[in-house]
Amino acid sequence: MKRKCLALGIILLLIGTCTNTSVTSKQTYEKNIITVDDEPGDADFTSIKEAVNFSSPGDTIKVYSGIYPEDGILLIKENMSLIGISHELGQGNDSGKPFIQGNGFDSVIKIEASHVIVSNFTIENPDTELLIFTCGIFVQRHPGYQQSNITIVDCTITHSAHTGIYISYTRDNIRIINNHISHCFLDGINIMSYSPISNFIITGNVIADCRDNGIYFIGADHQNVSANRIRDCSVGIKFGADKTSVYGNDIENCALGIRCGGIGNIFTKNNFKNYSGIGFLFFRDFYFPGKNKWICNYWDNWKGIGPKTILGFIVFTWRYIILLIPWVEFDWYPVKEPYDI
Repeated sequence: MKRKCLALGIILLLIGTCTNTSVTSKQTYEKNIITVDDEPGDADFTSIKEAVNFSSPGDTIKVYSGIYPEDGILLIKENMSLIGISHELGQGNDSGKPFIQGNGFDSVIKIEASHVIVSNFTIENPDTELLIFTCGIFVQRHPGYQQSNITIVDCTITHSAHTGIYISYTRDNIRIINNHISHCFLDGINIMSYSPISNFIITGNVIADCRDNGIYFIGADHQNVSANRIRDCSVGIKFGADKTSVYGNDIENCALGIRCGGIGNIFTKNNFKNYSGIGFLFFRDFYFPGKNKWICNYWDNWKGIGPKTILGFIVFTWRYIILLIPWVEFDWYPVKEPYDI
């Protein structure tokens, strides 16, 4: 009898232990809202970095209007949302997007997780003249896996020491939407991937005064780049990819409108205005000479008669020899008036 009671007691103890573990696990992943405001006493934290470090997977961090002199804000927990709120939480008279001011020695926001949203911030990260690789928002490679499902929307990024938004080694569902990016030392947006990415979207962004490229990406086929306005960059859009759709973009005052390496891409209903060099330059491999298509684009130097000539090269490589053979393509149906983008 004693043995039966002892066994029953052990079983009940194990059931109780399992029940407690289950409850704790549920609480760990429960979504919470954490608040940040630069006025002491108004929110849970006055520092974005401290709020992020305190947070758990699934949490939303709301950062209210104010000035936050921070950088190296590392988002490493899954299902995180970092949301800027354009008004005060309590005392004070701040208004507009919360302003995160970096010092140029580290990227301001660094993402190493999946299912992350960053929205509605003004970010400045000035050049230190030390050639340090720092960005406004840097989606950097996680040591264990490639991130996916990342959205960066409605942010203003300026004076970045390297690139406004830099994304490397990600996998699927990358969305860069309605951001304003300007005065970057290199590129406005740079996506560098050496493995296939599905469903990346760059749309509605305004990019200006970047020394190199407004938008640059490589290693991502079958993508959409649309409705972006790019001004005063060396190259408007530069990429190496196949079967990508580039449509409805407005590119102005760039020495080169688009530089493309790849085949099967479609360029339609874009504006090319006041370019000092040429509007479009393409490179195609001699061994894979599939064509790109240009359909109904606006070119401000088109004479209004016949197709618009597109300049490019066929690239022939043999051992250590690289030969560029001049080639042309055509936009057979250019339009006479620019699109309203």
